[in-house]
Amino acid sequence: MPTPAGRAALRRMLKGESIGGEVADHADQHRLWGERVLDDPKDGRSRRTRVNLAESPLQVLARRSDANGQPFLSPGMVAAGERLREDFELAQMGPRVTQNWEGFLTAGIDAGARGFSGGSGTARERVGAALRDLGPELGDVALRVCCFLEGLEMTERRLGWPARSGKLGLKLALIRLERHYQEHYGPRSRLIG
Repeated sequence: MPTPAGRAALRRMLKGESIGGEVADHADQHRLWGERVLDDPKDGRSRRTRVNLAESPLQVLARRSDANGQPFLSPGMVAAGERLREDFELAQMGPRVTQNWEGFLTAGIDAGARGFSGGSGTARERVGAALRDLGPELGDVALRVCCFLEGLEMTERRLGWPARSGKLGLKLALIRLERHYQEHYGPRSRLIG
């Protein structure tokens, strides 16, 4: 139950009044803004852009610690997962926007059609190569969590995995994905961290 102050703030927000000097936006309460350097798919040049860092399930796991107090996911693992998502999103920007990404899951892992020019075709090939390298099970969990932004519980249910096994499966997938990017793009590549 909201407090009286909370109800008053809600009334002001609904009227579009300012709270604390800024117009309150409900969605902004759930965003963590940061900057990322992204490659333009057309010319490959880097540009800074503002992104919501809180939208990815990886960011939630990155803030957690393991039993020894160490971060559950290393920055390199998080960067690899975010790179997969970035390529996934870029791949959808090509001439065929209504792709069926379910074909990437389990036995249907495929790089998709070749012959596209520009960044979306290259991104599609990178996604396909990364998922093939991960294999069916690890590729499934990486695709669902990193690209579809599914939570771990939902992913476990959809994959038929035991409860609380998704965290370990995702960690293994991200370790392997980080290695994949390092082997294909070099250890100092901007693709990782």
